Amino acid sequence: MNRLIKHLKVPDSEAQESKEFLESIDALNSDFLPIKKEGFVLWPLNFAVEGEIVECQGLVTKRSSRDYRNRLSPEIRKLAPRAFDIFGDIAIIRLPDELSESSDSIAQALLDSNSNISKVALDLGVGGQYRLRKLELIGGEPGFVSVHKENGLTFKLDISRVYFSPRLAMERQRISELVDSGEKILDAFAGAAPFSVTLARRGCRVTAVDANPDSEKWAHDNFRLNHIPVSDYRFICSRIEDAAADLDYYDRIIMNNPTKSLSYVDLLSPLVRPGGYIHLYCMAPKDGSLDVMENFGSEFECTRTREVHPYSPSTSLMVFDIKRAISNVQSGNQ
Repeated sequence: MNRLIKHLKVPDSEAQESKEFLESIDALNSDFLPIKKEGFVLWPLNFAVEGEIVECQGLVTKRSSRDYRNRLSPEIRKLAPRAFDIFGDIAIIRLPDELSESSDSIAQALLDSNSNISKVALDLGVGGQYRLRKLELIGGEPGFVSVHKENGLTFKLDISRVYFSPRLAMERQRISELVDSGEKILDAFAGAAPFSVTLARRGCRVTAVDANPDSEKWAHDNFRLNHIPVSDYRFICSRIEDAAADLDYYDRIIMNNPTKSLSYVDLLSPLVRPGGYIHLYCMAPKDGSLDVMENFGSEFECTRTREVHPYSPSTSLMVFDIKRAISNVQSGNQ
């Protein structure tokens, strides 16, 4: 019987590339067929990814064994979330309060239905100075260190000690396709430096900044793990406002701090070279009422806005590509 599942909607021109990417992160649900419409394709998903998500009837190829909810009782199944994050071999899931006493059976269902998962963590939210996930192990092997594959790169870290979002994999790939070799990049809220590593592999010279000492440790490990020459990157373990004196001018600035990025625009926007870009990530109402550009000077323009992924019924994580004009700015010593 067909049922509602999430699909990633992509134009025909991006169909093969998106399929390969989804397969690389084990997000493509092989229990269902892709749905082809005029001008676009809907790829069936194992779990939520960023991009345009459409929920519709899945075209079944065989009985779905990957959906962990099939292993739950009907009472639990109707409340269990379809989507969960995967970092390496760790499944990270949020549960409604009504399922707090069913976490053990949900964890076991996830372990039994996904051979690549060896532990299950309950996501209790992100918070604190370092934007850390509060995680509770509810099934499988102890510990939160794992190795995560993404876009041909490898990241190893303790997901409970350093900021890393698997849902930004496609966004990191998108930005990597915009850069030119030799660009100077500032990754202002780097976490374990997945943006920095991705762009350094494209030949960029990267400065990563984060105040979390654990971020510094794992970032250096990940630069080495992906064979990034020491000459192509540096990591500053500091709050971005305290690091300002050590910063330069940049061709591109990544501002991935969704709840606070806008408060740093005045500090960081002057560091963008004329013709350069800021990629700003922030939570925004789905009704489009947020005017990001009121935080920028007249020499800046927004060239692209896209939804990265939904966050709540009324809010989404959005990215704004913002360019600094050349003609209206005197470059000075930049």
